[in-house]
Amino acid sequence: MKRSIITAIACIWAFAAFARARATVNVTASLKDGSSIKGDFLTKGITGSTLFAPNLVLAPSLVKSVNFTSTNGEAKVELSNGDRFTMKIANNSFAVRSMLGNLKIPSANFRTLSLSVRTATAKGGATGGLIFHCTFDDAASITSPAVGPAGTFMTGTFEDGKIGKALLAMPYKTHASFNIPAGFLNDAGCIEFWAKIVKSSPQIGDGGDPRLFAFTFADTHTPACKIDLVSNDGGGNSGFATCSWFAGIANIRGMRGLNYGDLFTPQSWRDWHHFALVWNKDGISDIQDHPSVALIVDGKQIPNVVFNPCPVELLRMPSKTAYVLSFTYDPVSSPAHNTKSPFLIDDFKIWDYAKTDMLK
Repeated sequence: MKRSIITAIACIWAFAAFARARATVNVTASLKDGSSIKGDFLTKGITGSTLFAPNLVLAPSLVKSVNFTSTNGEAKVELSNGDRFTMKIANNSFAVRSMLGNLKIPSANFRTLSLSVRTATAKGGATGGLIFHCTFDDAASITSPAVGPAGTFMTGTFEDGKIGKALLAMPYKTHASFNIPAGFLNDAGCIEFWAKIVKSSPQIGDGGDPRLFAFTFADTHTPACKIDLVSNDGGGNSGFATCSWFAGIANIRGMRGLNYGDLFTPQSWRDWHHFALVWNKDGISDIQDHPSVALIVDGKQIPNVVFNPCPVELLRMPSKTAYVLSFTYDPVSSPAHNTKSPFLIDDFKIWDYAKTDMLK
């Protein structure tokens, strides 16, 4: 009885700590048919009974592995602190978000579950912190980023970057993607990174030329947030054009032929440039007129010449929705959501507040 009470208290504490730290539980699952599935573990608790606790609920953040020894629901469980015991599993199925979408796999189909926790605790700053950071130094920096959910690396090469190495993103290819769970993003935040155009022609084409990143809704695989360099985004907007939470903005009205030198300078368009997309549902307090969305390039705010309220399908608060963050596009989506020209991307970060200290 005493151990049961202690275990229950530990589980309650773990759930609370898990929520505070914005942890994501990654899973590698081995199935009885020889399949292997990787992704985010979505089941909130592993329930069952043991000799010392007839009604045990384990927070996934406590569990290191679950090894199913038979088809009767029994499993060998190892916790992250090294405790090991046999448990009669009561869950009929486990939910996993993978590259194939959200899966609900019957417990009887599992051979093993291996769980690991990736936290996104604040790193510095009184008003918020860093919740995602991928250096793009190599494949390992994608599958195990410095901060935030683990990603999947498909293919690609790494070249000299702004800081260390950088991912070379080629057109019409999926190089890397990250499953972003609901509750991970806030109604205020900042995405910042370095990018470099790798293209011989100075002419900017239509669509994403390039599209520097894409958040797509995990359920519909339609775009939710992106930054494009474009001569026509399909809505009569050109230049720097974004689709993002609460608004879409562009710095040039109308469809026109543009050169990259029109957006940067004729001399610097092939250089590294720093991008930051900042949003706040209630308005960005540090920027004049307090817009809900701002694009900052090389420390200067891009004028919002075109400011469009988001279409109805985008009016979902970031904190309520799961996404796929992809480079260069969500592989389940239409190729129309892909980048149309190559670029290098480096040091991609997401902050959980409307960070504006890059403004000059």
